[in-house]
Amino acid sequence: MMPRALLAGHEARRAGSRPSGRRTRHHLELSPRQLKIAIIVAIIALVIALANRVSAEPIEAIVRAKLAPIMPAGLDVARIYLPAPLARLDVDPRKVVVELPRELRAGRPSVKLIVRGHAPTWVPVAIAATIDVAIAQRDLAPGDVIGEADVALDHRAVAEFTAAPSATVVGASVTSPIAAGAAIGARDVALPPPLTRGTQIEIEVHRGAVTIRGTGTLEAAARPGEPATARLAATKLVVHGTLVAPATLVVGVTP
Repeated sequence: MMPRALLAGHEARRAGSRPSGRRTRHHLELSPRQLKIAIIVAIIALVIALANRVSAEPIEAIVRAKLAPIMPAGLDVARIYLPAPLARLDVDPRKVVVELPRELRAGRPSVKLIVRGHAPTWVPVAIAATIDVAIAQRDLAPGDVIGEADVALDHRAVAEFTAAPSATVVGASVTSPIAAGAAIGARDVALPPPLTRGTQIEIEVHRGAVTIRGTGTLEAAARPGEPATARLAATKLVVHGTLVAPATLVVGVTP
C-alpha cells in the first residue's frame, strides 16, 4: 500500500492538475467585443446565403431567358428536354452557358448546356410558332362545360400536342382532366355542334365608330369563334365576320 503521506501528495497533485470549475466557465465566456464579432459574422453568413438563394433560378427558366433575345420573330421555345438531374437544379444564371447552333429555326435543334460543376451536355429544344392557346383557369373535370371564366388566352408556342381552337373552346365539353394553368388540347374537349345553315342570328356591323345592328341567317354552318357568312334580313346583303357565342356575327368590314 502507498504510504498515507505519499497518497496525500499524489491526490494534491491530481487536484492541482485539473482546472477548477470557475476557470472552465471563464474560458467559455465571450467578451463583449468577441460576442459582437460573432454576431456580425453570423449576419454576414445569413445575408450571403439569402443572396445566393434569391439569385438561384430553375435551369429551364435560365435557358429560356438566354434564348429569348435571339429567337426569330414569331417563334418561341415550346419545350426544353432537360435531363432529370439538371431539371431539378436551381442555380445562379451566371453559372450557366448556352452554346447555340448557327441559327435557330422551327424544329428540334440541340443546344450545348454548360452548368458550372456539371459535365457539358447537349439538350434538345422544341421551337415552334406562337399561337393563341386557351389556358385553363381552374381544374376541369370530364363532363364540365367550359364557360368564359374558365379560360384565358395566351400567345405561346406548344409542342407534342394540338391545341384546341382557342376561339371555340367556350361551350365545349371536357373529355379529359385539365389542370389549372395547362393549355387545352384538341383531345381534351369535345366542341359544341355548329349552328346549322339558315339559323337566325344577330349581326353587328362595325364601321369605324359606327355600329349597325340587325338580324340575318347563316349561309353556312359555323361554330362560335369561327369565321362565318350570313345574309342580312333587311337588305339581303351577304356579310362575312366572326361568329361569337351564343349566336352573333361580328363584322368588321363589309365586302
